[in-house]
Amino acid sequence: MIERVPVSAMSLPFPAGPKRTWLPALFFLCAVLGSCSREKTPANPPVEPPQDRSVRTVPVEKGSIPSFRTIPGRITFDPSRYKRVMARVSAISTVELRRFPGDSVRKGQVVAVLKSPEFLTAETEVISVLKDRGPQDSSSGTLLSMAEEKLRYLGASREEISRLVATRKPSARYEVRSPIDGTIVKTGEIEGSQVHPGDVLFEVSDLHHLWVKAFIYPGEESHVLKGSRVFIQTIHRPVRRVPAVVDQVYPMVDRRTRTIPIRINLPNPDLTFEPDLWVSVLVPEAAGRSGPFFLVPTRAIFENGQGTPRVIVAGGVSGYRIVDIKVAGIDGEKSMVRGDFHDGDRVVTDGLERLKARLSEKTVP
Repeated sequence: MIERVPVSAMSLPFPAGPKRTWLPALFFLCAVLGSCSREKTPANPPVEPPQDRSVRTVPVEKGSIPSFRTIPGRITFDPSRYKRVMARVSAISTVELRRFPGDSVRKGQVVAVLKSPEFLTAETEVISVLKDRGPQDSSSGTLLSMAEEKLRYLGASREEISRLVATRKPSARYEVRSPIDGTIVKTGEIEGSQVHPGDVLFEVSDLHHLWVKAFIYPGEESHVLKGSRVFIQTIHRPVRRVPAVVDQVYPMVDRRTRTIPIRINLPNPDLTFEPDLWVSVLVPEAAGRSGPFFLVPTRAIFENGQGTPRVIVAGGVSGYRIVDIKVAGIDGEKSMVRGDFHDGDRVVTDGLERLKARLSEKTVP
């Protein structure tokens, strides 16, 4: 038979009693053992600066840029290098046009060919003198010189006269040549048109030398003098700037604008500038600004909602931060600014929009 033992008589591992004083000690022991098995996690773990390949930076440099006052100007032809070629003889028709507006020509190059009975008559006179001249006839030599001079006045070249003397075959073909090296600006007559003396055949100009006409207000002529160095800058992209010299400050006031005209010699060796274009004339101003100044790319500058100019800077242990700046001058792609910059700072030029969305008003790690 199995002997039944009452529960009250069984031996328990913990003391039995009505108050169960051993339960708090058990809970405390479990809490200690659980804390030893887990690592402590901080409430605010450090965040590394975002690694974004679209973000590009350049070093912030100390320096300054010259300050300019800008006035508008218009490019024109240099009259001393501009020639208008007119017909010196009448012609029953324009046989041929060999050059057109925009074409480059050399001095002495044929631009137009006319059919002129008047030119034929002048050549015939030379042939008549040659046929009637005796070996010791001094008067015929004078007549020949006068006949040849008439051909030169009509525009015949030395080569044409030598060919005429050698062949003794006159021609009504009248060749009009360019008087200078340059570019054809305008042509007057078209092929087949009748030509009269004084008609404009073409206009040619040397575009390597131009003028800029600008205007200053009365009282400013003491700062802009003849011989002053200025800069001419395009107002379209790509922006180009070249040095130039003020050639003339007019001694009178323009009636329409009540301003003083100035004339600037503009060298144009690469044909960067074209006549009739508007440009900016940059007049250097005297330096009177206090630094220190820093140079940053102009495209790196943006404004907040209140219109304060800012840049985003990468540097130090803080990662990226926003720096409020004051712009003291702009020179094309570079701007001269004042701001709280540190050694080693790099200003963000690309990826600004994404960074502005992630940055707070001052800084984020």
